[in-house]
Amino acid sequence: VRKVIFILVGVIVAFFLMIAIAMGAKMREMQENMESVENVPIDMREVKDGSYTADTDLGLVKVKVEVTVENHQIRTIEILEHQNGKGKPAEAIVDEMIEKNTDEVDAVSGATCSSVAIRSAVNKALQEGLGK
Repeated sequence: VRKVIFILVGVIVAFFLMIAIAMGAKMREMQENMESVENVPIDMREVKDGSYTADTDLGLVKVKVEVTVENHQIRTIEILEHQNGKGKPAEAIVDEMIEKNTDEVDAVSGATCSSVAIRSAVNKALQEGLGK
């Protein structure tokens, strides 16, 4: 009986160790993806009216947004998809982006990865408005 319990405990420990290693690798990948995000400076005077959709995938965090621009002003930012873990508080940055009429806002503390992903998706959407 002790031998069986010992084997079961060993299997359980090994299982959790494998999960921890896999999660660590995913976290490193996400960190690298975050560091590789490059937002283009956007001059809102050059963004044409319209609705623009874009997404950003950082691995564990994925975001898809639709940004509506009227008269060179960000009117709405709708988060169409946000796979985020604990990053839901980052969604508050869209209000600040609309208020300041820019994607250049600070990340939400404790939801940095989601903040970076949302900002990146909004930046990509606004870039589409530069090309029309």
